Amino acid sequence: MYPYCLTLDISIKKAFRSAYFLLIHFIPFLTYAQVSMDSPMDKIAFSTERRIKSPLDTAGFIIVNEIQQLNPKETAIIICDMWNRHWCKGATARVAEMTPRLNEVITAARSKGMLIVHAPSDCIDYYKGHPARKRVLKYSSKKYEKRIDNSILDSEKDAVWPIDQSDEGCDDAIKCQLVKFSKKEIEGLLIDEEKDAISDSGAEMAALFDKKGIKNVILTGVHTNMCIIGRTFGLRSMVRLGKNVMLMRDMTDAMYNSKMHPVVNHFTGVSFMVEYIEKYVCPTILSTDLLGGKQFRFSEDKRPLVAFITAEGEYRSNQRLPEFADDLMLHHGLNCEFAIGKPAMDGPGRNNIENLQILNDADLAVFFTRRVALEPQKMELVKKYVERGKPVLGIRTASHSFSPNDDVLNEKVNPGQTKESAAGFLSRWIEFDRDVLGGNYQGHYPVANDLIKIDIVPGMENHPLLKNIPVGGFSSPCTLYKNRPLSSPNDQVLLMGSISGQLPEPVLWTNTTANNNKVIYTSLGHPEDWKNDAFHNLMINSVNYLLGSENIKR
Repeated sequence: MYPYCLTLDISIKKAFRSAYFLLIHFIPFLTYAQVSMDSPMDKIAFSTERRIKSPLDTAGFIIVNEIQQLNPKETAIIICDMWNRHWCKGATARVAEMTPRLNEVITAARSKGMLIVHAPSDCIDYYKGHPARKRVLKYSSKKYEKRIDNSILDSEKDAVWPIDQSDEGCDDAIKCQLVKFSKKEIEGLLIDEEKDAISDSGAEMAALFDKKGIKNVILTGVHTNMCIIGRTFGLRSMVRLGKNVMLMRDMTDAMYNSKMHPVVNHFTGVSFMVEYIEKYVCPTILSTDLLGGKQFRFSEDKRPLVAFITAEGEYRSNQRLPEFADDLMLHHGLNCEFAIGKPAMDGPGRNNIENLQILNDADLAVFFTRRVALEPQKMELVKKYVERGKPVLGIRTASHSFSPNDDVLNEKVNPGQTKESAAGFLSRWIEFDRDVLGGNYQGHYPVANDLIKIDIVPGMENHPLLKNIPVGGFSSPCTLYKNRPLSSPNDQVLLMGSISGQLPEPVLWTNTTANNNKVIYTSLGHPEDWKNDAFHNLMINSVNYLLGSENIKR
């Protein structure tokens, strides 16, 4: 038997060994588990929008969405040339209008650990001695100067610049004189002396970013077609430095005179510049990714907003709808934005549509979606839009937009969820076809060798929806949907489709819902339909009809 002191000593040693065993074996697991659990929460999800070459049409682009999870400590926001006064009075006013929202953006970003870089070009001497300026100079290195190049990227070599800015882009009624007024960044953008940086040099920023471990760079400010894309710290230079680059598309503007090519609304010029950047330079994001709610819109942007909701994988809606949107913006004075789902029938991320917040501002919603279930808060955005009595245009698979064949688990909430419990299921809206579109979708007839013959319903020839539609009708390569009998007493059928051996089916009708929504639905929408002048005119007429003829120019 051991003496008491020896027994105690041995017990202490055993306890120490046990604790040591836990320390080297269990604590690392806790640390790993903590990192594994915390890391996703620390990251911020950004919903990026990009236009990429269509795999089926080398001359076309498809619009795509990708959710990027960014580590805020590896992310910087550059505020480009938000001067206190611009040589153009209109530009100065728009900068001032954008400033409160942008200050909210950088305040939220800073609080999450992002680096904020203030870049008022040609005004840096004003900040001599400022702590945020000294912070950059501390990391300055000439070796980065050779890596900075703001000339066009290889991806832009065959691109056509979308707007003519040869007159410097003043859009004021009385053109302003091109003289320098700016002295500093606009006062409403707060500079944190302890955290922010001030620089207008791409080389300085490159050194700072490398020292700070910055991998992701978000550009905000003005102007997309000049400084944002072309400064030494602009989009092109940051792409060349190998950074993961994004433009915050609702926190920017353009220097564009609407009297210059392509002779469109000033804000349409901005839209075309954003589209150019999405095609040839980098993805874009919205301020809503940080702040939620509605995205920023200039008060003078009075263009009716068409919200395109696309999520299907068979009819190339992610190519045809953007092409149609370009036509609406270029020739009809509309604003067009996209809520995007994956163009697939199944797989990860299939049951999601990004940017549905555009429905909060939309004057018209165009649905070309197929069997998508959504998180309840996202489905609520769709339902609230309809409840407000706003117009709806449904194309082809819209009849089964939110009707998956079975319940869909929300794996983000509970990966282990079983179908025995309804908790954790995504939302479906099976009644969308019946209650909104006025349809009665029951599948389609087998693929036929002949095309669908489209005929105008007798007596409907002079309906405004059928303007510039051949009296003798036209044809479509679609399979014919079964919709007889339609579900709403308010349905007015305008076009019928027929194939050999079957009774004709309605292929285009109008409806008025219980919420007083004006609705148009067509079961047409094959990729080849959009090349048919009759169908294209039909879609233009539909937008015109639903918005009201006073809202769309010819």
